[in-house]
Amino acid sequence: MQLTDLFDLSLVARAAEPGLEVDSGGAAPATLTFGEVDARANRMARALAGRGIVTGDRIAVYLANRLEFLDLFLAAVRLGAIFTPINVLYRDREIAHIVADAAPALVVAEEPDLSVFPSGTPVVGLSELLSEAARAPADRVRVALDADDPAAIIYT
Repeated sequence: MQLTDLFDLSLVARAAEPGLEVDSGGAAPATLTFGEVDARANRMARALAGRGIVTGDRIAVYLANRLEFLDLFLAAVRLGAIFTPINVLYRDREIAHIVADAAPALVVAEEPDLSVFPSGTPVVGLSELLSEAARAPADRVRVALDADDPAAIIYT
């Protein structure tokens, strides 16, 4: 059994049921079904794969709490990539340490934050990646994983 199999107990088995409420900034929260969350993750996985991300690659994510954080985590798990969040409150030296230590194949950040990464770091802006994901098919991405394959590296 893979981690994706555990997520599928909700994402696939309960696809039509409400799965997530998203704060819309003052308006009533938007509700996504489990199936919609699944489709978003599949599109994001296809966008990452289109950028060459494969099993074992590390994807660093430098984002404040937002829906796309979940999309990226689920997409990484589906590809067998290692999700590596970077706290947006970290200072430049802490960010540089994580990037040097984790050696991510890709860093995803919001556009104003692209310059905080050391020169040569492979960074993509979130809006660019979202545009690629929006054009990607929502069919399932599935790679064979072992129970010992890491899903995340968390720096504290």
